[in-house]
Amino acid sequence: MNSNGILRKHWFHVTLHFLADTTIFCLAFVVGILVRFGDSDPQLAAGSPWDHWPTFVLGAGVLSAMIYIVGLYSTHSAHRGAFERAFILLACMLASVLVVVGGSYALSAHAPGRGVMLIGSAAAYVFVLIHHVFLLHALRTARERVVYIVTSSCDELETRLFANFSGRNLELVGVIAFYGYQPTGDVRVLGRVDSIAEIVEREKIDRVLCTTKSLTNASLTRHFCKLRYSGVSVMPLIILCEEIEQYVPLELITPEWLLSASGEPQLLYIKKVKRLFDIVCSLLGLIFGAPLVALAAVAICLNSPGPIFYRQTRAGRFGREFRILKLRTMRVDAEKNGVQWSGENDPRVTWVGRFLRRYRIDEIPQLWQVLRGHLSFVGPRPERPELIQMLATEIPYYQERAMVQPGITGWAQVSYPYGASVADARRKLEFDLYYMKHMSLFLDVFILLDTVRIVLLGGAAPATRALSQTETLQEWVRAKEKEAEPLHPAELGSS
Repeated sequence: MNSNGILRKHWFHVTLHFLADTTIFCLAFVVGILVRFGDSDPQLAAGSPWDHWPTFVLGAGVLSAMIYIVGLYSTHSAHRGAFERAFILLACMLASVLVVVGGSYALSAHAPGRGVMLIGSAAAYVFVLIHHVFLLHALRTARERVVYIVTSSCDELETRLFANFSGRNLELVGVIAFYGYQPTGDVRVLGRVDSIAEIVEREKIDRVLCTTKSLTNASLTRHFCKLRYSGVSVMPLIILCEEIEQYVPLELITPEWLLSASGEPQLLYIKKVKRLFDIVCSLLGLIFGAPLVALAAVAICLNSPGPIFYRQTRAGRFGREFRILKLRTMRVDAEKNGVQWSGENDPRVTWVGRFLRRYRIDEIPQLWQVLRGHLSFVGPRPERPELIQMLATEIPYYQERAMVQPGITGWAQVSYPYGASVADARRKLEFDLYYMKHMSLFLDVFILLDTVRIVLLGGAAPATRALSQTETLQEWVRAKEKEAEPLHPAELGSS
């Protein structure tokens, strides 16, 4: 199959699924009319429901168009799970049903009827969902053939990524050498970059992978443009990692990537939509969470002497400091042995505190900071200013977290377990950077839903280094204390 054939095949499948959803929607409302009235033509005072066929077709077109816009027809959507697809399809279905109702009133001053709308909408959603379950299965079983443009020696990271991709319906056919580089090991060399067009056609390649730096090479860029114009996807390895693994390897980040990941649309989203969501939900949370806080306060007093609330200085957006307020879950002398990160099964946590943490009840007072604008519901977890300064010397791009509003929960929290080491902080940063680039209302909703799932059903297993590396952290902090001003344990606590 040549490059033009790949392009035609892609659009054939998109069109096929587009028409399938359109047809399913229309037939579902036909079923709704037949179930409601039988095979007779009901002549109601408001007219026959069959008169509304133009609005059924319009609603079907809107449904398929929205599904296409959100990318569910794309082969790149294979990483979206069944639950996520069901939620997106429900939102698209509700919008299309509103179009049917609005269009009916606009064209004939009456709607098809509640019974028809209820039966038709339910049938349409069920059968469209079934269609997309089969589509998801097809996307996940179809293997995509890829090649990698090698401009230097493959390091351990690239080898590990390719091993992970092999389980995600990607087949690394081989590499194409640039500047005469010949890789060692079992990697198959397909040829030189000068013959990339012939290699792509001969090996039936679907996607060409490269490094971000190679996009600045004029010779390679000419080849890449020709491939893209003929329908072959050209993608930097870091973008593929975002798409499939949903995190950003720090080793692959370039200044160009950082600039593209922090554009004005994100700033507008933070200032407008997200802030409105935070205000409404924090108000509701404070009102309905007040009884839980009162009960928790009594339990804390009975279980452990000391204050009910726990205050600590954290760094917010652009490094602005604020004081978080949480229900105390640890003993008062939790920091007597020095600075520690909290891990799973931390012995400093009281049994009441363990319950409060398990169901995130200790976080309810933080809704006050969300209402004030210091925190958001979703974002990178706020850290202590002292630890941020020290981690920034150990982890590249760590200060980038300060570009967005910190949150009570975040992509790193639902994607990676409790961490208790610098290595864990580095790993979580890779998820935070992914969120910073891809933040959207949909992603925020799914993070919140995933947080609820973790609270109710439990999350991933603890990090393999969780509590066993507490001493390592303490030694690291003490070493840093010798290089900077001393930390004050009274001002520090567990995250």
